[in-house]
Amino acid sequence: MKSPERTRISRLWKREVLSHRGWRRHLLFVLAAISIGMVAWYFQLAERAGERWFSFLQGEIALQDGAWRVPEPLATFLPMVWVTFSMLLIVTLRDRYFPGTEGTGIPQTIATLKTDNVTIRDRMLSGRILFGKILLLTLGMFSGMTLGREGPSVHVGAALMHMITKWVRFPLHLVRRGLILGGGGAGIAAAFNAPIAGLVFSFEEIARSFEKNNVGTVIRSVIISSVFIVLVLGKDYLFYGRIESTDGNWTLGQWASIFLIGVIGGFLGGGFAQCTIKGVALASHCMKLNRWLTPLAIGAGLGVVGYLSDGDSYGGGYQETQSILSGEVQYPWFFAPLTAAASFLTLSSGIPGGLFDPSLTVGAGLGQSMLPLINWVSPGLEPEAVIMMFMVAYFAGVVQSPITCAIIMVEMTAARHMTLPLLGVAVISYECSRLVCRTSLYESLANRFLAGIDTQSEANKKAEKASRGSTG
Repeated sequence: MKSPERTRISRLWKREVLSHRGWRRHLLFVLAAISIGMVAWYFQLAERAGERWFSFLQGEIALQDGAWRVPEPLATFLPMVWVTFSMLLIVTLRDRYFPGTEGTGIPQTIATLKTDNVTIRDRMLSGRILFGKILLLTLGMFSGMTLGREGPSVHVGAALMHMITKWVRFPLHLVRRGLILGGGGAGIAAAFNAPIAGLVFSFEEIARSFEKNNVGTVIRSVIISSVFIVLVLGKDYLFYGRIESTDGNWTLGQWASIFLIGVIGGFLGGGFAQCTIKGVALASHCMKLNRWLTPLAIGAGLGVVGYLSDGDSYGGGYQETQSILSGEVQYPWFFAPLTAAASFLTLSSGIPGGLFDPSLTVGAGLGQSMLPLINWVSPGLEPEAVIMMFMVAYFAGVVQSPITCAIIMVEMTAARHMTLPLLGVAVISYECSRLVCRTSLYESLANRFLAGIDTQSEANKKAEKASRGSTG
């Protein structure tokens, strides 16, 4: 007679390895993870094409060699008009055809884990949401909006993984949480070629707990999507390029700079998060009052900020951050606050788009402008080290995910010598940020999203009862 343990193992082999359904389940899982990598790759291509298109509108380049360039003063005002009316177009498409695609996508993914309502979960992770997120983010990247692509990558990844549960049966714990976490982590990993950060983010931010039951699924999702990115972009691809160090031996005074940078970045990042939470609520209220003037006003605000920054605040900020890290360009002191203002307006509008890239750009601008102060307090630090620490400090202050913020910077630059300083500055920033913004930005937006769904459901029920009463 077989023991219970042998019987359990035998059933596991029949279910996972020897059955047609098991192999179909594995195949769909692999295809979904590869698709997440493909979407992340597409977002990267679209972002680069959008940057080129907007550089053309600004008169910086011609679309083809020897072709016509946009002349001044048209090159100054055309981007302002373009971003204004693009905001109206994206908001209109979102509200009319793709409700549920608003925001970065990470709060919606978190919200799916908070609700036990299957209908709501299916609606938030549907094919319509997936298509709308891709379409509207693409429009945003060609419109000069100050947004990133990581949030939509998370939402799309979670949707792809959830959709395969409609074609084949998965264990209940995977349907409720595991596949959603895996898709979200794979989205981050593929967007930045940062598999460890994707794995950590899925538990630190999306799940907000370590789930041993689902960790294998998350790891497999992250690995498959990351392998696809490596095959496409090459094994040596780094998001910001390799940052080398000439001196890894810091003095005690240089280590002390971690505290100062963490405090500055944490309070500024936490303040930005708190302002964004209130800005989203205010913009949502204004949208209900007027669906035309509100997006036009937000778009015009982006145009004004773009004008004041001499065009530097348009786009996600990837090129600007690379230029700062490499020391190629010295931006003015107002570059960071104006980029933060543009990111605030974009996030408040609720159009699909992330905040990773803009937040890292603001941090890089802060680091560059704060270099004289840090060099005075802690002489001898390399500029790249100061800039990277400010990037992580501000970023961790905004999203309050310190481990992810430190790890993702190491993976994007291969600067392993900076692991301890970045972890230290991230933890200090996190603690300071919580003094300003008690509930994290993503958590607050997820709660707001669920509250809005509950309110809408109650309104629909009342309307249905009223309709039945009048019919009766």
